[in-house]
Amino acid sequence: MLMERLRKKRLLLFRIYVFHVGWFTSTCAFAATETTRIAVVSSLWLTLITIVPVLTYTVITHKAIKACEPAAASVGLRQIVISIVFFTPLEAGLILPAINLWISHCILRAWDKKAWGEGTHA
Repeated sequence: MLMERLRKKRLLLFRIYVFHVGWFTSTCAFAATETTRIAVVSSLWLTLITIVPVLTYTVITHKAIKACEPAAASVGLRQIVISIVFFTPLEAGLILPAINLWISHCILRAWDKKAWGEGTHA
């Protein structure tokens, strides 16, 4: 039950993270190709708008990770706030979700190996 919840939360985080990284990449591409100022500014605003859902799903995934593996070193709200204060929100939106995605991947992979090894995986 907890692992399925973690899978769902991880999938939601992965989807919004890929969307956010895509917008960030387009912002960099617009800036690199010296397109019009309005294109760069609008793309940057859209990237900044996607930071809030990414960080929200990062916290949601953190809670699911902690429910499955309390000792896991996932990124929660405190680390997000500290990262936003000391770095930029763009950096926090790129790095912190990746950490939680990696940790949840490792937990799910270990659980799948254990379940398949015992022959109890449905």
